[in-house]
Amino acid sequence: MEAPNHLKSSIEQRISTLRELLKERELYGYLIPSSDEYLNEYVPAYARRLEYISGFTGSNGLAIIMEDKALFFTDGRYLEQSKRELDLELFQIFDQKDLSNFTWSNFVPVNTDSIKCKIGYDPKLFSTKTLKNFSGLPLEPGSRSSINLIDQIWIDQAPKPSSPIYTYELEFTGESHESKLNRCRQFLNKYSAESMILTATDSICWLLNLRATDVEFSPLMLSIAIVSQDKTYLFVDVERIEHEVIEQRPELELLPESCLPQIISGLTEKILIDEASASSFVISLLQGKKTQAISDPCQLWKACKNDCEINHAKEAHIKDAVAVCEFLAYLSTATNLPQSTEYQLALHLTNLRKLQPGYVMDSFPTICGFQENSAIIHYRATPEHTKYISSSGILLIDSGGQYLGATTDITRTITIGIPTQEQKKRYTQVLKGHLALANIKFPNNITGANLDVLARQFLWADYQDYAHGTGHGVGNFLNVHEGPQSINLRNNVALQPGMIISNEPGYYVANAFGIRIENLIYVKKTTDDRYLEFEALTLVPYAKALIDLELITKEEIMQINSYYEKIYNLVYPLLSTEAQEWLLAQYIS
Repeated sequence: MEAPNHLKSSIEQRISTLRELLKERELYGYLIPSSDEYLNEYVPAYARRLEYISGFTGSNGLAIIMEDKALFFTDGRYLEQSKRELDLELFQIFDQKDLSNFTWSNFVPVNTDSIKCKIGYDPKLFSTKTLKNFSGLPLEPGSRSSINLIDQIWIDQAPKPSSPIYTYELEFTGESHESKLNRCRQFLNKYSAESMILTATDSICWLLNLRATDVEFSPLMLSIAIVSQDKTYLFVDVERIEHEVIEQRPELELLPESCLPQIISGLTEKILIDEASASSFVISLLQGKKTQAISDPCQLWKACKNDCEINHAKEAHIKDAVAVCEFLAYLSTATNLPQSTEYQLALHLTNLRKLQPGYVMDSFPTICGFQENSAIIHYRATPEHTKYISSSGILLIDSGGQYLGATTDITRTITIGIPTQEQKKRYTQVLKGHLALANIKFPNNITGANLDVLARQFLWADYQDYAHGTGHGVGNFLNVHEGPQSINLRNNVALQPGMIISNEPGYYVANAFGIRIENLIYVKKTTDDRYLEFEALTLVPYAKALIDLELITKEEIMQINSYYEKIYNLVYPLLSTEAQEWLLAQYIS
C-alpha cells in the first residue's frame, strides 16, 4: 500500500514550506513528534502534526526535518507501516530503539555553536525525559522554537476540541472523586508537599471521575490539574462543563489553561511533578521552585481496578464477546467475502458492537489486515486503501470497544481457505505462549519483565520472535493503552490485584502474513496470599483451523476447552442460532 502520488506531492510541498520557515528562523532542522501538548499516545485531529508533515498515521513516531534531509523514527509495531506510508525518497527510516545511541554526526553538524545549525522543537510536545534522547543534537530551546512551526504552515488545521465534560458515574467507578482526592492529599503529606501538578489526561479523568470526547476512540478530557492541600485547580474551558458537574464538585477551581503559569508562580512550597508525563514547557514553569520528581500516583491507583470496576469489565467483555463471536461466525459462512474489503469487515464489526448495551465507541481504529497486510502490526485500512478478501490467506482482526464500565481489546487471527503448514505451526507456537502466560501462577512483586518470556518461549526455541511487547495495561472507559504495568522485557512495575492487562504474543513475516492472539486478563489473588494469577476477561474462541494438533499437548487442549466452557456458559445463550452452531464447532476433541 504505497502512498498515492497526490499525497506524495502535498507532503513534499509541506516539507518545502517548512524548510523555508526554518531558513527564516535560522534553524537547521525541526523535531516533530506524534504526541500532543498532553503527551497523549492517541491525539485529536488538530495535533496530528507528524501525519500532516509526513503522511504517517501511526500513534508513535518522530520526524526531524532538516534543510537537505528528513529522518523518521518509530517502534517495531510501525516499521513496516512507515515504509508503506512515507515517501522513501524524502525520509530515511530508523528504529526508535536506536535513538539513545544514534550517531547524529552522520546527519547533523553537531560540533558547532552556530545558530544556523540549531534544531528547533516545541517544548510543549516533549517531556524532559524524551529530550534526553536528543542530547547529542544542538537543540534550540529559545523563544524562536516555542511557537510550533507546523501550526504556522498548516492552513486548514482543525480547531482544538471542546467537547462537553460530563460525570462518569459512581456506579462505574466504585470510588468517589472526593475519596480519590483524599488519596492525593495523603500522598502530599507523605512527601511534606504543598501541591502536585498532574498533566496525564487519563489520570485527571480518573481522579475527578470526569470524561469527555476530546480524542477519537478515548473518552478523554484534555486538561491539566493541580491538587493542593486545600484546593483543586482544573485548567480547562469552563464553558465545556455541564452545570451538574460544577454543582457536584464545589471544591474545583476552574481556570483556562492560559492561567497555568500564573497559578504555578504563586506556589511557594514544595511541588510534586512527574517529569516523565509533564512537558518540557510545564517543567520550565517550575524553575526556581522547590520541586520533587515523583511518579504520578494516579497511574498506579487507576491501574488497580476495584471490585466494582472488575465486575463491570466482566459484564462488558460478555457483551463484546457476543459481537466478536457473531462476526467470526459470519466470516465462517459468508458467501460474499470475495466482494468484501478489510475496511467493510471492520465497519461490520463496529456495527455489531453498536448493538450491545452500554457501547459508546470503538476503543481504537480496528486493525483488519488480510494476507500481507496482517503482517503490519498496526495496519489500518481506509475506504481508499483496502484489500478485497478475494482469495485464501490469513486474516487478522484486532479491535475493541469503549463501554460504560470498561474498555475492551481483542485480537483473533483466522484463515480464509486452507492454511499452509507454516501458518499452522506459527499460530500454534503463538497460541502455546499465550496459554502459558494465561495459566501461570506467580509470587507477589513479580513484574511484567519476569513473565514476558513465557509468551515468547516457543518462538524463541525456533529462533523466532515478535517486535512488540506481550501486554499493555487497559483502562476503565479510558485509554486502551495505559500504564504503569505492562508485560515486556523491560517493565519493572510489580503486577498487583485488579490490574487489567493484555496477553498478545504474535508472529509476522513481512509481505506474507501475520499472527496475533490477544485476550485481556486481570490479576487476582490465589488461595495462597503469597501468589497471584490471571483470569481471562475476553471470551472468544481461538482459530481451530490454525491449530496444529501435533504441536499442542493434551494439557493445553484441556486448558482451551475449559476456557470454552466458560464461553459456553456466559456467551452462548446470548448468540444467534448461527453463532451458537459456530461456537459449538470450535471445541477441540
